[in-house]
Amino acid sequence: MSFKQRLTLKLESDRMIYLDLLRIASSYMIIVYHFQQQLAIGQAAGALRERLEGFMLAVDLFFFISGFVIASVYTGRLANLSDFRGFMVKRIARLVPLHWATFAVFAIFGILYATGLRSSNHPEIYAWRCAIPNALLLHAFGFCSSLTFNYVSWSISAEMGMYLCFPLLAVIVARRWLAPPLALAIVAGLTWVSQRSGWSWLEWTFDGGVVRALPTFLLGMIAFQHRALLGRIPWAAGWLGLACVAFLAGCMLTWSKLWLLPIVYTIALLGIAASEQPSSRWARRLAPLGQLTYSLYMLHPLVQAVVLTGIGATALKLRDTSMNLFVLAVAALMLPIAWASLVLFERPARRWLTKVLGGRSARPEPVMFTPDSRW
Repeated sequence: MSFKQRLTLKLESDRMIYLDLLRIASSYMIIVYHFQQQLAIGQAAGALRERLEGFMLAVDLFFFISGFVIASVYTGRLANLSDFRGFMVKRIARLVPLHWATFAVFAIFGILYATGLRSSNHPEIYAWRCAIPNALLLHAFGFCSSLTFNYVSWSISAEMGMYLCFPLLAVIVARRWLAPPLALAIVAGLTWVSQRSGWSWLEWTFDGGVVRALPTFLLGMIAFQHRALLGRIPWAAGWLGLACVAFLAGCMLTWSKLWLLPIVYTIALLGIAASEQPSSRWARRLAPLGQLTYSLYMLHPLVQAVVLTGIGATALKLRDTSMNLFVLAVAALMLPIAWASLVLFERPARRWLTKVLGGRSARPEPVMFTPDSRW
């Protein structure tokens, strides 16, 4: 592959066009939710935050899509421990380099805070007792007492938990009579627990995020088994657009996350259905941006801390309209920042780490679905 090709984002799978669009849209929903804290809008800030609260369900949409994609690439291909090791090497090489890099930067911030060289509005994120769980991607397993360091990485920890469970989940999904009732029973059980405790399972992060991910990731795997049936839904792309509008309307009406979750599942299913059908030209042009999803997600807290807070609010002392314009400009700049991270750091680091860990491709078998190499 030439250097120019390595710098290019190109369509890698014809079977995930609309899923890629959902991924890039979801990453920006998370960015909007966090960046809105920097907006200078006075008394309207509280109302805006309340209406954007549902945007955090974008993480659950990630879990659903991830379950679908991982099932699409690895169903029937993990026959022994050697295959599973190769699978985990690829997952580690994909997730760990950027996670460790952002964790290291936030750890440096923590040292500066501890020595009095830097102030912080959220000193609880520098909980050193959680450093090792963060480094090992175990901080969504209940080992920490708060969100720590790169606080969004709890979902990457939960994702790693799903990878570890994938062989067992694949056995469950292969029993088609068992998997759907089980997944729905888990959702119902978690909802019942939430109602009894008064703390929604859709807000679990450091305190059980891996459990939060389980039913949604499992539903994504189940959806892969039924992709042909979903592909028969007429005008799926149009219905997908309407479902997205319904979700945004629900957010603006401040519906609870438990009411919004079925819409999120519907959006994911319609995204799969639309991806099974011919895609529009604009969708194909925008779909490669889906490759930036992980970079956008992991880097935006760092950009928020350094650029928005450190440079904009503190160094430049931006206020009111100037600060709002600065926030919008930085949100737009997230795309080139994520691109640079992907092509200049993440891809080379992934190749190097795969080689160091001795990763190899799973044994060749007939592939049921067009693989997506970025997974």
